[in-house]
Amino acid sequence: MFGLVSLLPAFMLGAFAYIVLGGEIQTPSSDDFMFGPCYLIPGLIVGGSLFLGLRDEGEIKQ
Repeated sequence: MFGLVSLLPAFMLGAFAYIVLGGEIQTPSSDDFMFGPCYLIPGLIVGGSLFLGLRDEGEIKQ
């Protein structure tokens, strides 16, 4: 659940990092593609929140 909830903030932060690092908004090209903001930042956020969600999920006692 944490991984799904973190998708929107991860994509927004990735888009912000893309713009800050000088990515073109108007006419993006394949030469302008940056792997860090597009894959690394959202992947780390979603993966980290998924890890935290799985770690905090303990045994449910009835």
